[in-house]
Amino acid sequence: MSNRIRLMLLAGACLPTAMLPAAPLAAQDDVQVAGDAHASSPEIVVTARKREERLIDVPTAASVINATTLDERGGATNVVDLLAGQPGVRVLDTSSPLTNEISLRGSPTTRGTSGDPAVGLFRDGAYIGGGGFSGRAFARIDMFDIDRVEVLRGTQGALYGRNAVGGAVNIVSARPEFRNSAWTSIRYAVENEQLQAQAAVNVDLGSGFAMRFGVDNVTQGSGFIRNSFLGKFLDDNDSTGARLQLRWKNDRTDILLRGEHWEGEVPAISFRIFIEPRQGFPFGLVQPERSYPWSTDGFSRQEVNSGLLDIQHDFGWAQLHSITNLRQRKADYAFDQDGGNLRDFQALRAAGIITINQDSGLEQQREEDATFFTQDINLTGQLFGDRLTWLVGGEYLRLRADSEQRNLRTPTNANPSPGTRQPLELAVNSWAVYGSLDFALTDRFSLIGEARYTEDERSAQSARFDLATGLPSGGPRFVVDFTTRPTNFNYNATAAWKLTPDILLYGKVGTSFRAGGFNDDLGVPQQPVPIPGTYDDETVTSYELGLKGTLFERVNFALAAYQNEAENIIVQLNNGCFVGNPVCSVNGTSFSDNAGEARTRGIEAEANAVLPIHRGRLRLGASVSHQRGEATDGPFDGQNLPQIPRWIFAVDMSLRRELSESVALFANVNYNGQRGGVHDLVAPNTPPPFDMDRIDVLNARLALQMGKVELSVFSTNLTDETFDIFRGASARRLNQPRNYGAQLMVRW
Repeated sequence: MSNRIRLMLLAGACLPTAMLPAAPLAAQDDVQVAGDAHASSPEIVVTARKREERLIDVPTAASVINATTLDERGGATNVVDLLAGQPGVRVLDTSSPLTNEISLRGSPTTRGTSGDPAVGLFRDGAYIGGGGFSGRAFARIDMFDIDRVEVLRGTQGALYGRNAVGGAVNIVSARPEFRNSAWTSIRYAVENEQLQAQAAVNVDLGSGFAMRFGVDNVTQGSGFIRNSFLGKFLDDNDSTGARLQLRWKNDRTDILLRGEHWEGEVPAISFRIFIEPRQGFPFGLVQPERSYPWSTDGFSRQEVNSGLLDIQHDFGWAQLHSITNLRQRKADYAFDQDGGNLRDFQALRAAGIITINQDSGLEQQREEDATFFTQDINLTGQLFGDRLTWLVGGEYLRLRADSEQRNLRTPTNANPSPGTRQPLELAVNSWAVYGSLDFALTDRFSLIGEARYTEDERSAQSARFDLATGLPSGGPRFVVDFTTRPTNFNYNATAAWKLTPDILLYGKVGTSFRAGGFNDDLGVPQQPVPIPGTYDDETVTSYELGLKGTLFERVNFALAAYQNEAENIIVQLNNGCFVGNPVCSVNGTSFSDNAGEARTRGIEAEANAVLPIHRGRLRLGASVSHQRGEATDGPFDGQNLPQIPRWIFAVDMSLRRELSESVALFANVNYNGQRGGVHDLVAPNTPPPFDMDRIDVLNARLALQMGKVELSVFSTNLTDETFDIFRGASARRLNQPRNYGAQLMVRW
């Protein structure tokens, strides 16, 4: 899509605002007002238990990021920024949002594979995770025009079902409201020449109808990671999305219909060669930090199309909620498996730096086309004078995913093949019934039981073929033809005691499962470690004790301690290949497999306060969590589980000062830190794993608000910290350096 068409779309979204009556700057719907950081009391309403209730009344560790908080930070268009500062939350940054992964409370990660995520990913209550390599994080369109984000930590298998062993994240989009309003934002970042333009228009159509239309566009003229051989940037960002919603509401019924489309290029998977002196590369090889001489044109592209029908109806004796969601996700990427080019490798071999024959034509290409259909319907009501709150529901998931991986090489006389292709057809049908009973034995003490029964039917067919001849390649171990029909029963049992009307003490025990699956990348024939075709479900039992509430009507706090016991843990492993390995000198292939039993323990604390000051207010937020996981049985017994920082901590501060009735000065500073942990599990009798880098990231934003107009300047990674977000045997990935720019936002 051309830039001209994008600008026309944005202009079309903004033009109607001139005809709309002015709306207050902070006008929001009822739910968001409850969580608005401008409010004197930080009371927040959530749907964590599939019904609206105060956050402090939910007996589980949960956090909410509302639209006001996101606005104060200047918005969020990637998962790293969206979930920054949440206790126990880590985003495994792979350099590309296509393959990023969210981890809660040390839940396992399986980056670079087709394994399902260990965190339940939901959009407006509909499950959208899994189905391929790009199914472990949200797409950019999911983070556009947000009302709030609900982060539920700890096993959520009873109400949220599959893959919620670490917890669940539910992004709730802004819905059409019955008033005329609009907003538009233009943001420019200097260092990578990135221009982002967004707009949304809300129109009250009368007779109970309302409409909301929004567009999102980003273009980028430069970048931080350069392919120095081809003269291109690997972290390109160029996409366009649009969303249209129609809502009808009367006294008893609320119906929402939504359609959206988003597509474009996102930053590519990228890495630099970092080889210590060893056999094959006797003097080692370290490429520049952000300049990689790839002969491959690396890229990542993604497309999302979705439709949602949300129906809520009040029968009087019960409330019905039905969510029907159809979502198609397409993605493809390419990266250079050898990390170099023929010219450089010939020069390195002539200089004696390389002593093996290194193929410079190694490239991996992957694509997927996944279609999700989900239907969730439930009824909730109350009995016995509102002492018993009940919920009963059912869910169906249908997933069809077609994918293909191509591994390319340089043909030789000895092996004239240009490479292989490996298609995979994946099908999932999942049925579940669930329910809960919340019985108030007294005005202060409640017992809650939640349960879910799930039946899955999963199948996969895959084989490997030579690109030149079309004949099967690699032998029978590269043929996948499996069907599994696992069942799972999950529960939560909770006791909750209100010490005061606004302070809750709770204890809970619960279970969850993470779906097993199939590896769609079975590596190369010469790999030292064979890759299995399938792996089984992971099951987790979790114990949690928590205290949460409100102090002095202005401070929200939460404390929690937990222990998770896992069986058949699904972990990410490596096939033993690396650039410089005389046996298999290609970038390693990641795969998923079961690895015995494991235990994860942790503590979390968070607090948020809104304090009035002279002619303004101060909002403070802070969180800290300590977690540790280790394998307790199996081949990795005693090893620390990977990608679990020992400490995660954050501070967020926003200061608003009224200069006059229509002019205000605003400042936001947020800091996120991380300490400890290892990157990977390692095979016995091999070198120890790489330690994770110390992380300190400081972001700042200063804004001047004049009526409906807000002009701001910002800086990300203000102190320009440099650290590895990933370390492997022959490759490393770096974080984003400092960037700065300006943003203009107008609200009507």
